[in-house]
Amino acid sequence: MHPDREHFAVPPVALVTAELRFTDSPRLRQQDTLDAIAIACEHRFPIAEPITGMAVEPTGLGAAPQLVARQSVVLRNAESTEALTLTSNSLTYETTAYRDFDDLVGVVNDACRTLITAGVAPALTRVGLRYINEVRVREPMSEVRAWSDWIAPGVLGTLSVAPEGVPVRALQAAVSFDLGNGGGLQIGYAAVPQGSVVNHRFLKRPPFEPGPFFGMDFDGFCEFSVDPAKFLDPDLVARVLRGVHGPISEAFQRSLTDNSRSLFRAVPVPGRHSR
Repeated sequence: MHPDREHFAVPPVALVTAELRFTDSPRLRQQDTLDAIAIACEHRFPIAEPITGMAVEPTGLGAAPQLVARQSVVLRNAESTEALTLTSNSLTYETTAYRDFDDLVGVVNDACRTLITAGVAPALTRVGLRYINEVRVREPMSEVRAWSDWIAPGVLGTLSVAPEGVPVRALQAAVSFDLGNGGGLQIGYAAVPQGSVVNHRFLKRPPFEPGPFFGMDFDGFCEFSVDPAKFLDPDLVARVLRGVHGPISEAFQRSLTDNSRSLFRAVPVPGRHSR
């Protein structure tokens, strides 16, 4: 069993997202409600940016659906490294400056209590927690096999079927696990030649060295039936987040080699440059 709460000095995490989906809340389409929530959150998210989008809405039996304007708001901190997005059927917290899991739970719980105080307590349909990681090393990665020093053999297992001496130019894989009781974990891996998988519309991310990287996407979630309904409850949301965080952390640790752990701990890897 790998430690699931290790704090790395140089973590590979590029974006962390906690998302609550719920039944449509008319109050969250009212500007007065959005303003009240923005004011209540301005101590941490002082920048508010209204967003008007279009959504398809049914108009009745036999009638064609219509496009209607939907109001939402994005609340950001002063550094634009974390944001809270509200729509009529979702609350999403995102950060490119992840501190630790307890801080994330605290932010989401505060947001839940703010919604409830504003009279918004819809039925939950999904609670999700997602970590997107970019493993970058100061070594040329001419082909995917070169990642074997940094990424666990189980992740790169399909490379064993490649003919000897034939370069492997790309790798992309996905797997889905059933955690039971409505819970699931979806994991995606990819060897990427350049760029970044995180190009956020509202958030800035710390500078990174361009070049190849190995992407890891861990998406844990729990889905709820509306019969019977489970209404917005900070304690329930915290339990779900903690429940999926464990499997995500273990899967992440199992995806690494000791070289990667030394890299993220800022400990020099023998024979290699440290980051």
